[in-house]
Amino acid sequence: MKTSGSLIDTSVWIDFFRGVPSIKALLDKLISEDLIFTAGPILFELLQGIKSPEEKDQVKEALLSVNYLDLTPADWEGAALLSGELRGKGITLPMTDLLVAHIAKMNNLEVVSFDLHFDQVPELQHHKPSF
Repeated sequence: MKTSGSLIDTSVWIDFFRGVPSIKALLDKLISEDLIFTAGPILFELLQGIKSPEEKDQVKEALLSVNYLDLTPADWEGAALLSGELRGKGITLPMTDLLVAHIAKMNNLEVVSFDLHFDQVPELQHHKPSF
């Protein structure tokens, strides 16, 4: 099934802000096509690692200029149910990644991430960019 866009995970945004050419090209293309989405957990993870006010402004400007998905109570419940389903199979994922996976599935988005554990989420489309 064709996705409606890409939910860019923290690991990829970090390389974008570091200026990794292949990642910058990928995200610049998706931005120009208005196909990038973000959400609170990704913004949180990026902002917690900020080292200067300039970095903070750069991150906020970039992430708040793309499509932003608000989390609803149903999203929190869905991520919790996904966690329970995965734990039943012996798979434990961080809460932020469960939220990212759930909202991507609910919005027909692929997750663009270097984190291989997204491959363990049933029916989630995961794209691991190459360098």
